[in-house]
Amino acid sequence: MAAAQAAVDRGEGYAIYGSTKAAIARWIRRTAVTADWAGAGIPLNAVAPGTVVTPMTEPMLASPDLRKIVDATVPMPLHGHARPAQITPLLAWLTSPENELVTGQVVFIDGGADAVLRGDGTW
Repeated sequence: MAAAQAAVDRGEGYAIYGSTKAAIARWIRRTAVTADWAGAGIPLNAVAPGTVVTPMTEPMLASPDLRKIVDATVPMPLHGHARPAQITPLLAWLTSPENELVTGQVVFIDGGADAVLRGDGTW
């Protein structure tokens, strides 16, 4: 928390988002396979949506100038920005008894944004 506040105080708050996502992904992978989770038969995953149309994002998407920024930051070539109803079936399945094997994953439901932004994985 102190490091995050220090970044904000330095005007580098933007760095918190990416590092937080990385920390959650690592925590999920490390924790999901423990006796407390996998050993108890509980799948533990994270869901990484792209832009979801909500009361918070609707004003940004309604403004042509702000929408350009959103689209450039989170490009979603497959069907554009998501509605909550498009995300909930994945959440329902991941937490259902039918999910017996998916654990320790970050599931991107982002219309291709992660693929566009990270490319083919060639580092």
